[in-house]
Amino acid sequence: MTKILTLEHHGPDTYVGESPRYEWGRIYGGLVVAQALKAAALTVNVKHKIHSLHAYFILGGNLDEPVRYEVDRLRNGKSFTTRQVGARQSGGAILNLSASFQAPEDGPDIQTPQLDDIPLPDELETDRLMPGRETRTVCHDHDPPQSRQWVKFTEPLPDDPLDHICALAYLTDSNAMRAIRAGHPKERDLPPNQHHKMFMGASLDHAVWFHRPVKADDWLLLDMRSLGMIGSRGLALGWVIDRHGSHVATIAQEGLLRERKPK
Repeated sequence: MTKILTLEHHGPDTYVGESPRYEWGRIYGGLVVAQALKAAALTVNVKHKIHSLHAYFILGGNLDEPVRYEVDRLRNGKSFTTRQVGARQSGGAILNLSASFQAPEDGPDIQTPQLDDIPLPDELETDRLMPGRETRTVCHDHDPPQSRQWVKFTEPLPDDPLDHICALAYLTDSNAMRAIRAGHPKERDLPPNQHHKMFMGASLDHAVWFHRPVKADDWLLLDMRSLGMIGSRGLALGWVIDRHGSHVATIAQEGLLRERKPK
């Protein structure tokens, strides 16, 4: 699975990545985000570290062909570096990602989100295991709508911090849609694991702010809250905290959630 974070160089600022098979028949969005971030980082001075990414999901990725990542070097600054990445397959663009990197800079270290008194991953059973991701659910509540999960990358990662950052990007697409769905009035009446019969959902855009170093092959808490819905679009906001209480990242995602029409 560590190979999904390895890209093949295909010319100037161009890389190609492949995908494992996913049960739902298309490429997992978190994989495309992670590979696009890796492509961007490979064109940046190693002293500059990722601090944020913003991505738009355009089309579902085809599992039967590789993804081509084309990097545009928008800015090379002393303090900040900016990249834009287009992810493409034969059917056209499937994702557009912007990423910003910053040189190390001294300043205060402050965090507000805290790891509260919740079950630890060792106290919970695995509820989802897929290529590159294991999840253990803490809660899925409706009042207020939220989804809290422990997640981790399923394979040991190299010591390179970039691999852990890209693996974290892979994991951040885990439960935002679950939080959005928890806010839908019809979701709370459904039996467990029956949401796919009622809803069609898709991630629309995704943003991550990276705050502190992370070990993505150890358990991380993704704490996502729904902020509401309008026009079949829901917005989730949350944060990632490691098992030691460090706030490592913040996530925002807008997703499309439609009720399926009766056949």
